Amino acid sequence: MKKSVRLTAALLMGAFLTPIAATSASAQALSGRSLPDRPRLGVSYYKTPPGKQDEWLALYLKWHRPIMEYQIKQGVTTSSTVYANSGHSIEPSWDFMIVSVSPPPSTVKPLTKTRGEIIQELYPDIDAYVAGEKKRWEFTISHWDLDVTEVDLTAEHPGVYYPILPKKK
Repeated sequence: MKKSVRLTAALLMGAFLTPIAATSASAQALSGRSLPDRPRLGVSYYKTPPGKQDEWLALYLKWHRPIMEYQIKQGVTTSSTVYANSGHSIEPSWDFMIVSVSPPPSTVKPLTKTRGEIIQELYPDIDAYVAGEKKRWEFTISHWDLDVTEVDLTAEHPGVYYPILPKKK
């Protein structure tokens, strides 16, 4: 019985530590890959209940898209494009993918308003905004964001382990 308990404990420990180790290794591999003079790319994924994609999109367009358009107008975001999954398969497990491009951090002037102030300006009826966002999130089964970095294939050492260094003048 003791052997069985130890084996179970070892398996549970391995199951718990493997994702942590993988995350750590991934973070180390990409360390030093971003520079302040490079555009930033963010990808957001949304999974909706079957048959609710159009309702989710209508809520997104009404209650979130104006915030993105405000950011584009202010120059904090360059573009934000919504894509729909065009296939029928188990994976990828998303219905909408939103790709947002932002200018290099070194070139962006910060917004003069907080996100709350922007929301209040765009949606004077804050209760309606909250209700709309709650409904959109009720139609969101899962959501995740990724920040991605372009791999410079022309670099001296293309890949993810060598840090990108600023060009010397």
